[in-house]
Amino acid sequence: MKNDVWMIKEEGKVPKLKNAILIAGLPGIGNVGKITADFLVDELKAKELYRINSTLFPHSVFIGEDSLLELPTVSLHFLKAGAKNTKDLIFLTGDVQPMEEQASYEFCNKILDLAKHIGCTEVITIGGIGLPGEQKHPDVYGVVTDKKTKLKWTKLSKSIKFKDNKAATIVGATGLLLGLGKLKNLNGISLLCETVGHPYHLGLREATQVLKILKKPLGLKVDLNKIEKEIKKEEIDHSEKAKESHEGVLMKKLKRLSGDASSDTSYIG
Repeated sequence: MKNDVWMIKEEGKVPKLKNAILIAGLPGIGNVGKITADFLVDELKAKELYRINSTLFPHSVFIGEDSLLELPTVSLHFLKAGAKNTKDLIFLTGDVQPMEEQASYEFCNKILDLAKHIGCTEVITIGGIGLPGEQKHPDVYGVVTDKKTKLKWTKLSKSIKFKDNKAATIVGATGLLLGLGKLKNLNGISLLCETVGHPYHLGLREATQVLKILKKPLGLKVDLNKIEKEIKKEEIDHSEKAKESHEGVLMKKLKRLSGDASSDTSYIG
């Protein structure tokens, strides 16, 4: 499947799914969506169906191991209901998402059409709400396409907040997939977790909160201990870096007090 804008490669036989749910997690604030979707694809061993490249994506390549380059790519994976899940699922994952307005609309329309073609009837998007500081117990807010969906998720999970939402707008695919999906008779919910607005923050703890919400409604058999271990490792690394940073600042202050600031190029005046 190829034209001037889209280069879509089918990686296997197109399945016929029944009432499948599209779970979309792309790069964004805290990478909450990407971490969640990537984790589910890996844990559930979902099968890749489409690899998507596009002129709507950034005009750059990624340099990987052994200096091998890769084009920015988005993928659709699928998993039929079975021992690891109780519903047919489609996963949208990838390296990028278009940020220009028209490109974002075109991209989301294309993804929704592909998903509908293989049996999608519902959409779940995952994103982050950027805050100045890290939350020990981040809240997850829900934004829905319709009242019926809101009522359904209110019953499915007590952990989703629908009042006092901290997000006024949802930028990019996380919002547009729902907005455009509604026009295509695809209702759904966006799960937005509080996270740190810093561009280098990895929202592992936040992704765990979202996974806990999704586990029971989708019947997911996933081991969250793996991601919990990564959180602990990140906390240790963060603590050590903070200590090193504090010790570095302390040494600089001592040097200045002793008059030995000649080698400290960051100290001016």
